[in-house]
Amino acid sequence: MFAARQRVGCAARQLQRTAHNTRTYASDAHHKAAPVNESFGKGSIIAVSGFLGTVLLYQLTPREGEDSAIGTLINKYRSRAEHWEEINALHTKAAEQAGFDRNLFENGSNKHRFVDVAYPEAFHSHAPRNIQAGQLANIDHVVEHYRQQHIKEEEKKAAKLAAQQ
Repeated sequence: MFAARQRVGCAARQLQRTAHNTRTYASDAHHKAAPVNESFGKGSIIAVSGFLGTVLLYQLTPREGEDSAIGTLINKYRSRAEHWEEINALHTKAAEQAGFDRNLFENGSNKHRFVDVAYPEAFHSHAPRNIQAGQLANIDHVVEHYRQQHIKEEEKKAAKLAAQQ
């Protein structure tokens, strides 16, 4: 309790000192203050810019049936399913054309033409690592059998065409 009284008394003395130190002089009253350049302030600038921003936003919003500029910009860089379908169709067409061209070049003449297989590597579709000697069977006789069968079919077709003409 004694400490609290002591502090209150100290605070009262300090207030009295500050009150005596602030003097007003009558000679200061006849001096005019320098003109101050006042601005509108932050609040009024924010209010005006908010109003103008709202008007600008209203003017830029798309009308009914129109696309917004931001929406068209986003759609320009967004991937769509239709685009992927077109790309996949082009890739498929290119792969089919490459297969056709490969068949055309590999099987140019009828005498040295092999059986049309989707991909001839299917006979040897295995990993080329860790193969022991004698593990792979020699299938040259199988390839030759189908080549001879193909040549016979081609000769039959040629004979049939010659008979028709």
